[in-house]
Amino acid sequence: MKFKKKIKTRWHQKRLKDNFFSEAKKLGYRSRSAFKLIEINKKFRILKKGQNALDLGAAPGGWSQVLSKNIFSEKNKNIIVSVDSKEFKPIKNIKIIKKNIFDKDFILLLKNYFLNGLDVLVSDAAPSTSGNKFVDHIKSIELSKKSFEIALKLLNKGGILVIKVFDGKKTKELSDLIKKSFLDFNFYKPKSSKSESKEIYIVAKFLKLKKNLEP
Repeated sequence: MKFKKKIKTRWHQKRLKDNFFSEAKKLGYRSRSAFKLIEINKKFRILKKGQNALDLGAAPGGWSQVLSKNIFSEKNKNIIVSVDSKEFKPIKNIKIIKKNIFDKDFILLLKNYFLNGLDVLVSDAAPSTSGNKFVDHIKSIELSKKSFEIALKLLNKGGILVIKVFDGKKTKELSDLIKKSFLDFNFYKPKSSKSESKEIYIVAKFLKLKKNLEP
């Protein structure tokens, strides 16, 4: 028991030394990951007032808080939906849905919210890690492909996609797939992403094709 307590203490000490964690707490963000989206937006200018947006793997809500601050417009009454299989506390201007994105009725459910289509889809979703880097990479690729599939169904022409992936052998296969549908494609690793992490972000802008409106 002493050993476990010591490990926990070390983990908390490391977290407290994390500048992004401290800054997130100071600014009221629910997670340090909020800064990843802030950095992505600063670099690629993806967020604008009035956009309809979807946040996948949203819990505990850090990215949704950034979306609410940067794109919600009282004038436009635009729609921002955040989805996760876990419950999390409400966020102002955000519609929260507890749902698995692999559910068969997921796309149809979202179409009921986004009657005028979707402008931005962001996903900081990650699979439950097993400790096996290759297995975790494959699970991450599957999750990213699903997010891309959802984007193709819902995004308006010119729409934007941001997804996280654990880098590995299948990353090129995923990137080649996504590149075909967007005019602008980039890989990006924010400074707020931990250096030891294999996570990278795909930032794809300007969807070439209009969404398929059929359910």
